[in-house]
Amino acid sequence: MDSCLGVEQDLDKATTKFTGIHDHTNKILQDLITQVENIKQEIAKQPENEQLSEDQALLVSELAATLKQTVFQMSTEHRELHATVSRVGKSIDRHFIVDYAAVAPKAESFCSETNRPIMEQAIAQHLYRQGLEDVGDVFVDEAHIPPVERTCTFAQLQRCAAALSDGDPAPALQWAEKRVQELAHSPLPFTLHRMQALKLAREQGVVSAIEYVRKEFPAYASRHERQLQAAVCALAWCTPGAPTPPANYAHLLDPKALGAEAAELFIRESCAVLRLAALSPLAGAVIAGARVLPALHDIRAKMSHPNVIAAWADDELPLEVELGEDGGGYHSVFACPILRQQASELNPPMRLLCGHVISRDALNKLAMGVKLKCPYCPMEQSPGEARQIYFS
Repeated sequence: MDSCLGVEQDLDKATTKFTGIHDHTNKILQDLITQVENIKQEIAKQPENEQLSEDQALLVSELAATLKQTVFQMSTEHRELHATVSRVGKSIDRHFIVDYAAVAPKAESFCSETNRPIMEQAIAQHLYRQGLEDVGDVFVDEAHIPPVERTCTFAQLQRCAAALSDGDPAPALQWAEKRVQELAHSPLPFTLHRMQALKLAREQGVVSAIEYVRKEFPAYASRHERQLQAAVCALAWCTPGAPTPPANYAHLLDPKALGAEAAELFIRESCAVLRLAALSPLAGAVIAGARVLPALHDIRAKMSHPNVIAAWADDELPLEVELGEDGGGYHSVFACPILRQQASELNPPMRLLCGHVISRDALNKLAMGVKLKCPYCPMEQSPGEARQIYFS
């Protein structure tokens, strides 16, 4: 945040200078235009082909000199303006990290035979999840990748959200009516019915909206009493010739604002019901990467000493980085209770015959030849009988 404020100060200075030069230049040009028009009118009064008088010739020469001086002055101010803009760029370089090459993955990491298909699938899925089906089809065709399921669950959710943004709650209402039990404690059904009632008031009149309210709203009276009262009161400003509504009702009577709010809530609640991530894998990776890069840069700078650089691995970080509530906790994590280490691909969790789970490194340390005694119960077994656990 401090970096943003630092750049903002330099940007404000540049903007102020832009405005000052703009106003000053317009005033000077307007004065010159007025002088030229005056001389033009005076010359036009003379008979045709008559020479200019000494006074008129002097005025013209003085005006030409003034124009030349003005052009020189404006050129100088323009050069100074370039310097001001350049300072903004230098401020950005000074306050923000320009080169993340030391901590960012190498470009060729995405081009390997293993990773490239995964990356292309992630891009295609993201396009379909955003409702850009035509773009997704073109991408799949031109990239020559296996077809991606376009009628996926999230594509349907995205179409419902797009309809909400356009002011039509009908598709979302149909989706919600099929999941009444799952949405019993969610604010989504009431929000959709409220939007539909206000839509009816605008398109068919307040009477139709009141009939809809009497039919649908009683089920939500106990949980959404205040919002229900506000929605019913808002109908008073949907009548012809109604005065301007108070500020606290403005958002209810703005179809775009109401649609955007409902679309955001629909995506969040529907993903929770269906146990889907609200973000596509590509979007989640981009957001997580943007949040973690500054921290990684600072860590890398402090770990440049040869004695500690070995702790920087390609597949894991030397310490945990907090990504925030929506940063993306998308998989389960196992920490070995014996070695107090987090499991990894090279050190996966292993389930013993007795049901206890330890890491592979711990299993190898505890094994004595062909026998292994569980550290939590008396059962003895063979190390080869342990089975690796995979978290989905």
